[in-house]
Amino acid sequence: MSLTRKEAGATIHVSPWALDHSTLFKGNIAQFVLNSLANNTASVDKPIYIDALDSTKVITKRNIAENLKKIAYILKTRYGVNEGDAVCLLLTNSIYLPVLHLGILAAGGVVSPANIMYLPNELHHQLHLSGARVIITQPEFIETARQGAAHTEPEAVNVEHILTLEDLWQQATSATESLDPIVYPGDTNKHKHAYYCFSSGTSGKPKGVLTTHANIISNVTQQVISTGNNIYKPGNVFGAVLPMSHIYGLSTFIYTLPALGNTIVVFEKFDFQQVLEKISEHKISVLHIVPPMAVLFAKSPLLAEYPLVRKYIKGIMSGAAPLSKSLGSQLIERLDCQIWQAYGLTETSPINHFPTYDLVNYDVESVGWLMPGLEGRLVDENGQDVHGFNQPGELWLRGPNVMRGYIKNAEATTEVFSADGQWLRTGDVAVVNETGQWYIVDRFKELIKSKGHQVAPAELESVLLSNPDVVDAAVTGIHMPEEGTELPRAFVVLRNATVDPLEVKRWFDSKVARHKKLWGGLVVIDAVPKSTAGKIQRRLLRDRKEDIVHGYRQSKL
Repeated sequence: MSLTRKEAGATIHVSPWALDHSTLFKGNIAQFVLNSLANNTASVDKPIYIDALDSTKVITKRNIAENLKKIAYILKTRYGVNEGDAVCLLLTNSIYLPVLHLGILAAGGVVSPANIMYLPNELHHQLHLSGARVIITQPEFIETARQGAAHTEPEAVNVEHILTLEDLWQQATSATESLDPIVYPGDTNKHKHAYYCFSSGTSGKPKGVLTTHANIISNVTQQVISTGNNIYKPGNVFGAVLPMSHIYGLSTFIYTLPALGNTIVVFEKFDFQQVLEKISEHKISVLHIVPPMAVLFAKSPLLAEYPLVRKYIKGIMSGAAPLSKSLGSQLIERLDCQIWQAYGLTETSPINHFPTYDLVNYDVESVGWLMPGLEGRLVDENGQDVHGFNQPGELWLRGPNVMRGYIKNAEATTEVFSADGQWLRTGDVAVVNETGQWYIVDRFKELIKSKGHQVAPAELESVLLSNPDVVDAAVTGIHMPEEGTELPRAFVVLRNATVDPLEVKRWFDSKVARHKKLWGGLVVIDAVPKSTAGKIQRRLLRDRKEDIVHGYRQSKL
């Protein structure tokens, strides 16, 4: 089968799977989920979600259907959530969280999940861009929510209610009335916003991605087509250790797996020993992880204390950052299970490539094949299309799961799309081989993938430059393959020799969320290397070998 075609001089790469666009569900995601639950073969009383720490706490198919409608009613009647209103979620994982997402969407609201590690000023940025009127959180984050809502810089926000999920759940489950999902007729779901997940895009502060109901429905359908008969087949038990505040976790655990009637064991957070303990208790067979978690499974001596893990785990899916072949091989040897990689972006709702087309010949270093209905191009640094196989180029994508743009940021939206507006420029450098398997080999964009999170160097540089002792600054990611992550490292020009670099680092780390801290340390330099156009030459910084690195566990690289 040929997986390429020509179009106006470009080589267009296509999926080996077919997608009939006319069959895509037209309407509200909440109704799409209700239909999917009704149509799969699982019993209405089958647990879809099980609390990892207390197996008596479950959410069944029946619970989902009933409670999402009650949540929609409470949000609309008590908290004034109307069509198009954003609701910010500052929450850890729980068995109740997926139903909350669906209830917000059923009411016509837009879900805007926030990172629980955010400081108040970072949360404020999201509240401002999303226009969130309601924050739903939990007791330990109430103060962060209040402070984030109280900030007035750069502009005031519109938060009217801050409540806990526990209180909302009690109100909903005791309600006698409910609200059916708001109806989006015809093709209107292509324009109705469903999520404002935040991504750094290619640079700058985090941007709110405009993800529509049609985007999510398309991508879930793409995943069901490509995975329903293998990795995601009924009978597997899945461990939800990824945060559902991230689109990777929410797409997998709130939409795709329940649509197929699977059982999901929900962990509030990733605690390695706890996960090892619960794998055998719940007979978990598949985990979705990010590379820093893979390092623990591959190298931690703790695994030897839990021999049943090898018995129950049949597969591990890695995403959010590249998994090296060596690390993948270590996982296979240590766990005696299948290892797969997928590739996606917040901007594509999120999955673009999946490994299930040919698992017999799948290469663990590959991210697999293009998803059904998705098309790709490879474009070189001069804007010319790359032809042939195994030739690198920036990956451009076109398909029904591609976002509409960034909220309140027309400039960034224009930059991320091709001149004709048809193609999303991912910023990632990829190659494709003769079998149609894709490999992500580098990035045109400058994002740092720190501990599974996207970190924009420009954002960190802005913080550094607010320090009066810092004259100039650049931040880049230092790749640490043994840890399965990159570490942010700052290169700074200081005001004078009396300034303590460690004090600057401590100051900076107090200003940002945990994953944005300078885990890679701080280097003092005489001048930041820049091009004639004033662009920071980060590659020159990444290639430096003999620096004294302050605040890193080694003094030299």
